[in-house]
Amino acid sequence: MLPASATEFFTHLLGPENVYSDKAHLIAYSYDATRERFEPDMVLFPRHEQDVSDILKYCNEHRIVIVPRGAGSGFTGGALPSSGGIVLAFEKHMNKILEIDMQNMVAIVQPGVVNMELQRAVEEVGLFYPPDPASQEYSTIGGNVNENAGGMRAAKYGITKDYV
Repeated sequence: MLPASATEFFTHLLGPENVYSDKAHLIAYSYDATRERFEPDMVLFPRHEQDVSDILKYCNEHRIVIVPRGAGSGFTGGALPSSGGIVLAFEKHMNKILEIDMQNMVAIVQPGVVNMELQRAVEEVGLFYPPDPASQEYSTIGGNVNENAGGMRAAKYGITKDYV
């Protein structure tokens, strides 16, 4: 159960368009590919890193469980709020490729970037991002990191942890 001040705090921080506790949003963010269901108490859409930091600080102070969520395509329950709390959903705002550094062969991305979008972007500049989970068309890099996603190329090139 969230403290009474939570809705006001998060609405002030993120704006009402990024704070949801209505039944439709709670149901939409209550499951992943496992088809198990656990409703969160609230769904938040952080806009940038400072929002994430402020949300984490508040939740830590009030002992609120936080579940980060990419596309919810995983089969392990990693995106499920099994103890309630807050789902941090990154697909709305934090979904940009910030930089592809050719000199260091590093991409800096936000957690909501779709795997295939990153693969296409690095290929355009002559690089290669190997992890190719079956969900690559819709799974996000944040979720891939959380789940340590692999794919068909994993035997030859490795899995997500090898590229973080």
